[in-house]
Amino acid sequence: MTVCVPIKDLKDTTTFAETVASARGPVIVTRNGKDAFVSMSIEEYESMKLEAARSRLYQAMDRAESDFAEGRVHDASETVASLEARYGV
Repeated sequence: MTVCVPIKDLKDTTTFAETVASARGPVIVTRNGKDAFVSMSIEEYESMKLEAARSRLYQAMDRAESDFAEGRVHDASETVASLEARYGV
């Protein structure tokens, strides 16, 4: 269930911090009845960052598998030799 609090509740920082800590997700702060911003616990934030990173990894893996299936691959040793020759490494 989404937790919404009016912006005036931020004046009591201790209570607001407890609300955020006890919420099972982000807390929406409203101003004049409209969403102003979102606050969340550090655990929730870290979990979101991890999920976003995991999603990017899965997308990269899907692209790699697609490239492999379509034959868009190069031999690693040939690629290294080409780079060494081009850049004199």
